Parts: sequence; C-alpha cells; structure tokens
Amino acid sequence: MTRTAHDIDDVIRTVLGQADAELADRFREQSSTELLAEAFRSRNRRLAIGGAVATLVLFLAGIFCGVRFLQVTDQRAMLLWGGGLLLCFGAVTALKIWYWLEMNRLALTRDIKRVELRVTQLAQALRDAAAGRGSDAEEGPSTEGTT
Repeated sequence: MTRTAHDIDDVIRTVLGQADAELADRFREQSSTELLAEAFRSRNRRLAIGGAVATLVLFLAGIFCGVRFLQVTDQRAMLLWGGGLLLCFGAVTALKIWYWLEMNRLALTRDIKRVELRVTQLAQALRDAAAGRGSDAEEGPSTEGTT
C-alpha cells in the first residue's frame, strides 16, 4: 500500500494541533505557477521583470533570425543568421534556468524559515517545561543507585 504526498499531508495535519495545522497551511507547498509569481513578488522583482522582458525580446529576435535564416541564399548570411538564432535561444534557455534557480531559492528560503519557526516554538516549549518544573531542577541530580 503506497500513500501519496496528499495523504501524508492529511495524516500530519491530523497529528498536529490546531495552531500547528494553521501554520502548515500558511507554509503549504506551492505549484509551479505560484512559485513563478512569487519570483515577481520577491525582493528581486525588478530583476525578475527585466529577465522576463529580456526573455521575450530574445525570443522574438530568435524568431526573426530563424525567418531570415530560411530566406537568405548566401552561405555567409545563413551562418550569421543561424548563429544569431542559436545565440538568442541559448540566452532564452539561460534565463529560464535562472528563473528555475530563483524559484528553488525562494522555496528553500521558505522551508528554512518554516524549520526556524518550528525550532523557536520547540525552544519556547522547552523553556515553559523547564519553568514548570523549576523547583524540581533545584534539588540537583538523583543519587539513587550510586554507591
């Protein structure tokens, strides 16, 4: 019997308390389109917008180079237009890889913040537990069983 990721998420939510379940919903996994939109809302949004504009311009330039490549008959011109086509599409590919890396960076940052928040909650719970049994801690270590 295999469980899907959705089933596991449901099991985790039932085990967690209400406050932790709300926190888990706040930091839920995002779809690819949500991650891409987050790249445009992040601190580097101007760079992301510039990259999107550059991708569009380079794609259109690549299409133009491809059309010109098919229209010319001179071999030198074909090499130049074909080189321009490869250069434009290579740059578009590089920009798409940059977007993918940016989305992964944002997802990793979100996961680190989630773990950091959970560690803070656990540290607070430990402090509360230690404060609740503070009178027991002052008695010192147990000496039972020592000779």
